[in-house]
Amino acid sequence: MKIESGSSLHTVESGAHATVESLESRVLAASQQVPDNQRPDPEFERLYELLSAMEGQGEKAIHGFLRSLRSADGESPAYPSAKALMAITLQVLFRLKDDGLEKSQLYKEIKGANGLAFSMDVFVKGVLRDVFQPMGDEAWEKSEW
Repeated sequence: MKIESGSSLHTVESGAHATVESLESRVLAASQQVPDNQRPDPEFERLYELLSAMEGQGEKAIHGFLRSLRSADGESPAYPSAKALMAITLQVLFRLKDDGLEKSQLYKEIKGANGLAFSMDVFVKGVLRDVFQPMGDEAWEKSEW
């Protein structure tokens, strides 16, 4: 195989003859070999653009926006739990970092929204732990009615 610098053509030598393959055809062939789980998600791309437009509105506004989003059925929330909110904000943070925007205001705001989701998750888990696993004198077995 021979690659010429400064050119978008790729020469493949096989046996008696050489074929020239354009860069566009190689990119198309490579994109067809990518598994479906690694292809760009159009729904995420739309959300990423919406969040990019919200830069400067603050972490609470972004957190509220994500909580208000509805799924495809139009009724149930797109991100119904704190874990789902943390997952989507982490995905956006990774994308911002990949785009080289880790110093931007939007990155700080998304990170703050992730912190809010994390705090909500910790709070809910703490309440559930207290309700279902009381400790010490508050144990249901020891309480008198």
